[in-house]
Amino acid sequence: MNSSEHTLPEIASEAIAVIDLVSSTANSVLYGWNALGRGIMRELRALAAQAGRERGLCCMKSTGDGYLLSFRDTSAADLAAVHAIEAAFELLRLLAERNSQVPEERVIKLRLAVHFGEVDVVENDREGPTVSFTFRLEGISGASLAEALDPMPPEEFPLFDYVLCSEHVAGILERRAPQWTTRRIGTLKLKGFSGLHDIFVVSRRPV
Repeated sequence: MNSSEHTLPEIASEAIAVIDLVSSTANSVLYGWNALGRGIMRELRALAAQAGRERGLCCMKSTGDGYLLSFRDTSAADLAAVHAIEAAFELLRLLAERNSQVPEERVIKLRLAVHFGEVDVVENDREGPTVSFTFRLEGISGASLAEALDPMPPEEFPLFDYVLCSEHVAGILERRAPQWTTRRIGTLKLKGFSGLHDIFVVSRRPV
């Protein structure tokens, strides 16, 4: 056993964003991975990299149906959460432009989630509870509101192209970035995490 196996990973405070393609598996089965799926994943990767390039993006990893992204700010750690939100909405803007120019079967629709906390920095990856929590956030949909305390009306929950965030990120946005507003969708229990958690959907504050 070599010494590198005993080396503890770097621990950093980063914002984690999880991007998931809506109905990607069904579309790949219907139209074919070679014909559709591969190209869409490559386009999404390029657009996500473009959206994050000037916003502290430091890691991107495929998750099969999407990507895990991490963001870091060395001047003030919690600003990474603001950058992640900015990148998420820039990605949605870029996709809206792209989607207006492609056939229906090539339209990309997303769900995004953002959380902030400590992570283990692994080469081309991130590990730890912060990452797991973000994946739990991304898995929340309108159907999840049936299990929530004091939920928003289900018909007001977006079907796609939305950004969810944790209570921690909502607090950072309130302090650091008044151009963003958050609305609580409900209080939920998340698998593997104790207690109940307020979950928020993010939008740009009207000017």
